Amino acid sequence: MSARPVPAATKTASPAPTAADGTRYSACEDGDCEVAVSKPVKIRLGGRVGPGVLSVKKVLPDGVKIDLTLPGGGGKGSIKGHCTSTFHVQSAGGGLSCPVKPSGPPEPQAGDFAIQLVAVTGGTAILRLATG
Repeated sequence: MSARPVPAATKTASPAPTAADGTRYSACEDGDCEVAVSKPVKIRLGGRVGPGVLSVKKVLPDGVKIDLTLPGGGGKGSIKGHCTSTFHVQSAGGGLSCPVKPSGPPEPQAGDFAIQLVAVTGGTAILRLATG
């Protein structure tokens, strides 16, 4: 009796995430959007936190390098993993939350601005921006 060959398991790649607003960065002018970024770009912001600019300096294999300018402050650095960076516009403070698993869209408090890294796939980062 001979052994039957066992078919090799095939691994199906899960589809790459897509951004609700694609690369239409003008969707962020009200302070709330979900965009795909694959190269350096300046995204103009507005809405309840006032005028500002989010500059994506570089897309990293596991995150993005950013520079944020908002009324009364901002910041620069990297967002990696499934992190959400929140900026308190009125008090010029902020915070960072990095859950192990992806979470739903950020829900910042009134007067706050949040940037969430949804995913990085193939050199493209998906970012959610939200104002409170």
